[in-house]
Amino acid sequence: MKKITTLILFSLLSLSASAQTDSVSTINNSLKTFETDGCTMFIDGTPSKPGLWKHCCVEHDMRYWFGGDQKDMDKTDLRLKACVKEVAGAMWAELIYTGVRVGHSSPVKNKTHWAWGWTIERANAPLSSMESDYIIEEVRHLPYDQDLLEKFIERNFNNHNAKF
Repeated sequence: MKKITTLILFSLLSLSASAQTDSVSTINNSLKTFETDGCTMFIDGTPSKPGLWKHCCVEHDMRYWFGGDQKDMDKTDLRLKACVKEVAGAMWAELIYTGVRVGHSSPVKNKTHWAWGWTIERANAPLSSMESDYIIEEVRHLPYDQDLLEKFIERNFNNHNAKF
């Protein structure tokens, strides 16, 4: 009986230590400062309207900053396409979307790849609740219009139950 009690106690302590390790690793894996160059390796608009779809690319960059899983990446790329289509038409939207998708398989990578913002490389996996809470707080501190940031949070976290 003593061996069973010791085994149960050891198991509980191991689970507790594991949970603490997960919590600490999430906390230790902070986001680098967000950066954007607009439409990376592409123009931000037409010659007559130079920044026409730049805001679409900035939002796309923001989402790439913290990543998520493959489904999140696909939705993010489709949002970029829809945004560009709304402001510039289907031809530009398709061109930019195709470029982004081809870029995923390119051997040449730029620094703003999917989930580039984490100080410790993060797997292409769903965001945990703790990560989402942290990201939401970090997004709210970005130097952009707060209404736009709240819309970004709503679109990307689907009414996440944050404590904010």
